[in-house]
Parts: sequence; C-alpha cells; structure tokens
Amino acid sequence: MIASTLIDSLESAVAARAMLPAEGGLPGDCSKADLLHLYRRSADPAFASGLFDIAARLRDRHLGRNPWWSAGISAVTACELEELCTYCTFFSRKAASAENIVAAARAIAGLGIRHLHLSGGTRLPVDGEPADGYDRRMIELVTAIREAVDVEIEVNVGPSLTRSGVRALKDLGVSAVTSSLEVLDAELFARFKPSDSLSARIRLLEFCEEERMPIRSMMLVGLGETDENRIEHLLFLRRFSMLGHLRLSRYMPFPGAAAGGVRCSPWPLVRLTAVARLLCPTLDLGLAAGNDPDDLALWWLAGGGNQVLGASASMKDPRGKAGGEARAIPVGERTVVHDNMPRISRYLGELGLTAVFAPPRSTPRTC
Repeated sequence: MIASTLIDSLESAVAARAMLPAEGGLPGDCSKADLLHLYRRSADPAFASGLFDIAARLRDRHLGRNPWWSAGISAVTACELEELCTYCTFFSRKAASAENIVAAARAIAGLGIRHLHLSGGTRLPVDGEPADGYDRRMIELVTAIREAVDVEIEVNVGPSLTRSGVRALKDLGVSAVTSSLEVLDAELFARFKPSDSLSARIRLLEFCEEERMPIRSMMLVGLGETDENRIEHLLFLRRFSMLGHLRLSRYMPFPGAAAGGVRCSPWPLVRLTAVARLLCPTLDLGLAAGNDPDDLALWWLAGGGNQVLGASASMKDPRGKAGGEARAIPVGERTVVHDNMPRISRYLGELGLTAVFAPPRSTPRTC
C-alpha cells in the first residue's frame, strides 16, 4: 500500500498550494485502498479545499479554463423496459417524432450551440433479431439531423446498441456513445433498475472500446452505494481508454418516482469529482440529473469541467421546466427548446469564466 506516501505527498502539496509531484495526476499504481483513504480524508473541509485547488489546477492545465456549451434532446426513443427504473421520471413510453427532433436540433443550432446529445429510453437488443435494439432508429435520426444542421452529436439510449450499431454510428461521425452504469454494485442496480441490464451496459462499453468509439458515462451518487463502491466504479471506468466524459449525478427522489429516499448532498459528489480529476486529468467531468445551476461553482472549484448544458428540448410537455431566466422557444405542437444560457453565463461570469461555443478537440487520455 502506498496510501501513507500518497497522503503525505498530497498534504505537502495542499499546504503549499502546489501541483502534485506528478503533474499528470496520481501515480498509475494507486490502489483502491489508497484512493478510498484519500476520498474519506477529503470529508474534512480543510483538506478538501487544498485537494480541490490541486484538482482545479490539473483541469486548467489539461482542459483550460473555458467551459463550452452543449445541449440535449430527450425522449428520442421510447423506454421499453417492462418495469421502469424506480428513480426515473425522465422516461417516455412514446418516442418523439423525427420531425420534432430535427426541428429542436435546428433551434439549438440557431442559438450557436454546436454540440448535441440525443438521449432516450432503452430497448435491450436480442441477438438474432433483424432489428436489434435501437441501431436503426439512431442511424436514421443522426442522418436526418446531419442533413439539417452542422453539429457534433453524441448518443445515449442506454444499452440499446449492438456492436454493429456502434460501428455504424462511428462511420456517421457520431462523437461519442454513452453507456451509464449509474451504480456498479450489482445488488443495488437490480433493486433500483429491475428490468435493465448492468451486463448489457458493460458490454456496450466494451463494444465502444474495441471499436475505438469515444465513450461517455455517468455515475449516480447517493443511491445507497458505499464509499468503496464509488472508488471501485471510478477504477473500473479508468480501464477504458476511450472514456472521454464522465458525468456525476446527485440522487434526487423526483416526485412520482417509487424509489423514495433523500437527495444526495453535493459534498460527496464534488469530493468524488476531485478524486476523479486526480485519477484522469484530461477527463471531462460534467454534472448530470439531480444537479442544478446552483451546483456549478462548487463543481468548478473541485476540478469539474468543462462541458455545460446551455439548452435542452422538452418533447413531453410544452411548458417544460423552464422559467425564471430561461427562454422558451416553441418548435412544434408539443416541443419546446429551453435556452438556459443567460443564467448559466451569469453564474460562470461571477467565477470569471466565459463559455465558448466550439467543442474542444479531443485530448489524449492520461490515466
């Protein structure tokens, strides 16, 4: 175990507000015990503040200090799981029409945003069927959007893609495919996602890795997992060289969801963000569902960055969840794009930051 040496090194760096001795982040031979010790040590705000400073310096060195805009369109596919995930309220049993999705993409591009992720529900592929999973649906949608607007596209439809689907999307120039494990503990996964498949999600990660398709993933923090589960999850994802973006979600018991429980505090999430930054300095570490713009400042200070969500399209309710400073842009009978860039820009400006529209060029992984 090198935990004592690692913590001594961090203590010295924290005291001096200096970079870690290894400017690329933590040494490659860090064990689970080392990282667990570090994560638990960071519960002390005095230690965490220095750790955050080091993580933020690593982010600045490897990704820069320019957040960049992205946007999302949801409900692009229907959720066909027999039993819904017990904490999910984002599902739709009916997919949005291709026409509305393309119209939303045009409206988002009209705001200047040049990066778009398409998210939807799950249809688990069945080997041997003519149309496995959502391969065909996503190929058709990506093609239609590309014919209408010039944007980078990421795809997130759960474990609904086969290897051939990943290969076809790569050939179309899709910039990343998402496979969100959410929680790596098999018992917790089965309890909260009874009809979903952890093994299928891991298999999609493996397909992407083998096909050299960039990967985007998500961790859900506060579902009942232990500190050890969280560190194991980070170490598991670290093995995928194509992982470019990891989003962290604060568990929130949304109204109407069966799971119940209490909302996760931002503190364990931002500490995990800092540890992830030390593990993988070039990884884009984003915020996912359960967070809100009020979390931006602490996320940035802890080494988070650099993608920020500037707009989203609601396909289920034309009123959506906008309001306040958000501007609603109707693009169809039941489709509206919510422009949240004014509020996010104001929050970022108070940190001395200005978001840019162009997604960065991919950076080689250093973890």
